[in-house]
Amino acid sequence: MNFRKSYQYLSIIILFTGIISCSESDKHSGFVDPNEELLVGLDEVEGYDHTYNYDFNILKEREKVDFYIPVSIYEALNRIPEEMRTKINLFSPSELSFTANIQEANIVTSWNDQNQLVFQIQLSYLENDEGYDINFKDFFIVSITQHPNNPFMEMSETELETLHEDLTKRAYVILNLTEQDSLYYLPKDKDNLWPRVFDYYMYDESQNRIFKETTGSYQYYAWHNGLIYRIGFNMDVDANDAENLVRKIILGN
Repeated sequence: MNFRKSYQYLSIIILFTGIISCSESDKHSGFVDPNEELLVGLDEVEGYDHTYNYDFNILKEREKVDFYIPVSIYEALNRIPEEMRTKINLFSPSELSFTANIQEANIVTSWNDQNQLVFQIQLSYLENDEGYDINFKDFFIVSITQHPNNPFMEMSETELETLHEDLTKRAYVILNLTEQDSLYYLPKDKDNLWPRVFDYYMYDESQNRIFKETTGSYQYYAWHNGLIYRIGFNMDVDANDAENLVRKIILGN
């Protein structure tokens, strides 16, 4: 009798434990893409449009864009796929010509035409949190988005030539990043004006919403090793070798 009760009790425990285990494992079993699990626990919020470079229009069309409240750079790096994280090269904020009092990261996701989750991470180093263009405060922003195939290799020679002609008119400087990849640099024009604004994500806590804002900025743009880099900054360029820092971020050397 005691054995039977013990057996029944044990059976109930096993059944209950199984239910718990199944519940835990089934919670995320509805994922279309396994990398969705990386986002569990992040606070999703409404957002207004996604960022991209208007001169290239790569990643302009994105499906089902989701936005998350900014987190620390460390946490954000642990919330993106490993194959993306291992390619990102951080730098020391001391390498900037200003004190980065705010250091944070935004994660934004979308879906590609193969029903795969695409991650974008924005690393922001800001002199203040009032807005990147208020009182000409300095900032350095690195936006990195997954894009497995080199978009420039997919262009025809005529398309690529036309693109480079347009970029030259807009005052881009086309540099060699590697033997295969180019690094596009957009400085101020001859009249000391910004020829193109830089867009970035900014979280409005009062509205609990991510907005896309724009400001004047020196800009670098490149595709390398499965990632698209948009880097914008406003700081004392005479005090820093910005190009060297950008190459370090992209290439790791």
